[in-house]
Amino acid sequence: MLSVTNRNLLRRVLSLGCLATIAGVLGWVSLTSSPLQGQAAPADLILRNGKVLTVDANFTIAQAVAVRGNQIAAVGTDAEVMPLAGPNSRVIDLKGRTVIPGLIDTHRHMYNYAERAYGGQFDPHQLKRYPIDWRGVSSTEDVLNQVKALIDKYKFPPGQWIYFVNQLNFIRAGTGEQAQILYNDLTRWELDKVTPNNPVAMTVGIPDFNGVILNTKAIDLIWGEHADFLRENGRYWIDAQGRPEGHLEPPASRLVLPYTYNRDPEILSVLYKADAEENSSMGITTISTRLPGDTLKAYELLQSRGELSFRLGYGPIERFGNVTDLENGLGGVAELVGSGGENIWITAIGPTAVDGASSRACTDQKRTGTYGAIDDWYPFGQCHLDVEFNGAVGRTARIQKNYFRDWVMASGREGIRFANVHVAGDRAVNLMLNNIEQVQRQYGREATKNWALDHCDMVNPNDFARIARLGLFMSCYVANSVEDSEAVAKAYGERVANTFLSPLNSMIKAGVKVVFETDRNSYIWTDLERGVTRKDLKGKVWGAQERVDKPTALRMVTSWAAEYVLKPDQLGMIRQGRLADLLVLDRDYLTIPDDDISEIQPLLTIMDGKIVFVHAQFAQEQNLRPAGAVVSTYNDLIQRRRPSEIIAGAGG
Repeated sequence: MLSVTNRNLLRRVLSLGCLATIAGVLGWVSLTSSPLQGQAAPADLILRNGKVLTVDANFTIAQAVAVRGNQIAAVGTDAEVMPLAGPNSRVIDLKGRTVIPGLIDTHRHMYNYAERAYGGQFDPHQLKRYPIDWRGVSSTEDVLNQVKALIDKYKFPPGQWIYFVNQLNFIRAGTGEQAQILYNDLTRWELDKVTPNNPVAMTVGIPDFNGVILNTKAIDLIWGEHADFLRENGRYWIDAQGRPEGHLEPPASRLVLPYTYNRDPEILSVLYKADAEENSSMGITTISTRLPGDTLKAYELLQSRGELSFRLGYGPIERFGNVTDLENGLGGVAELVGSGGENIWITAIGPTAVDGASSRACTDQKRTGTYGAIDDWYPFGQCHLDVEFNGAVGRTARIQKNYFRDWVMASGREGIRFANVHVAGDRAVNLMLNNIEQVQRQYGREATKNWALDHCDMVNPNDFARIARLGLFMSCYVANSVEDSEAVAKAYGERVANTFLSPLNSMIKAGVKVVFETDRNSYIWTDLERGVTRKDLKGKVWGAQERVDKPTALRMVTSWAAEYVLKPDQLGMIRQGRLADLLVLDRDYLTIPDDDISEIQPLLTIMDGKIVFVHAQFAQEQNLRPAGAVVSTYNDLIQRRRPSEIIAGAGG
């Protein structure tokens, strides 16, 4: 039936006696009388009879959602959405189940974890990572014997770079005896005894971008090309005669990365695909991270094959430290930020880290107890932004400039976004805020638009208002902080453990843009639960005032996170015209007890309009096995892991 407005318009046209106009008006009436009928192609997929948490500004709850191509075609009641069903539409009755936007993890080192979890199916030679087993090591000779055995086994061509990975982790573990051998006794001259023909880089129990040890051939290559840069910016350890003895910290250690991240993308893609399926099974549809070049090529290979089941926003790692002329070498870099497509794009170009993490967090807090095995070398952490910091205490050469600070200032001058960078420790945060204030004074507030500090490892409450005023994102890894609280309390006291670690609620109240990260190979729902409950593995609550409610936690990992990854109008909400990244959950997220959040299992994961994961139980219930989708469970998928001997550096 025609509306009153349409009837009056038709009478007016008839009075004019214009048949052509009549035909046009009748056509207009037929297109406007029903918003869903006659003007749009049928949906490819409809989820009906559900509880759809749109996570829009009002946290609207709908009943149904339709997907056409890779976009959301409609959201509303069943009656409003079902008219989009066509003869070939897939319609799924959710039977009241909850639908949410796909989860966005704003800082996750999935490639490191993939190599660790699945690398055991390849020989170290294929991965170009040669592990040194520290079980039973009690001397430098024990290490050198393993190095020599690997050299003899693989018969490396003279001049080829070799990357040895020590199976040690000094981020939260390790022993003082191991540290003494690796940090005090092992030098380039010791390595030279068993590596006479090849440049060698070796990890030192922390991520390689924050520290490596080189032999003389590698030192000669790096110094031969960058001697002036190294003298000015360091950081490198020296012996009693002032000679570089092999250990490097950044920016010097960054000069080594291009020689060691040259692996085969075909091999890496096998590992990354398996890990991507794990991510899909827990509902992650977008990840923001840093990426080396060979890793990027592997993900691009998966994307070209239609096998990449999450979106990837990234920051390339090689540029920082390898642009030695910051006055003239960053032209045009700002235009790279945001470039790419809907599935892989650059979110920032930055330093990866401006400090160390955990026991090496850059802090003003005085330790009252032991935190890590290498406390003696870094009693206040690795404070790369500090113009007085030269590196490990008593080990490093004096430097003339501070490359980290110069990079931040140059980024502001050129309009290069700073993100994907862990900033761990209250002093590191404070130093960054000082630099950002100077950038804004010199170049205006727009110079730091969308800048972000990751981790929230330790944030001084005195800085909350300043963070908000400067307009920064804070990307916070809640589970790491909560689970480390006991160790932090022993090292720095209860006050710091209860007020400095991922202070979500207080920062949000102060007006800070807070988003959610895992920074580890964990089940993301477990990490979300930590943000809501603040309970550690023993059930003790740390920083109770920093708990957030479930709607806020969901915003942090969806709509707010979409802004962090520079896709605020495409991701993070269930709204018509947005990209179709959706999850169907096995229980009601809003009403279940907070302690049950970690038990949530996605039944269906949709990324870019395609079903990429179906829980085995849901597949049976719905007789649903779409082509290309993984039909399994998270617990079954992780049983496929074939752990590597290699400990790949992640975190900080």
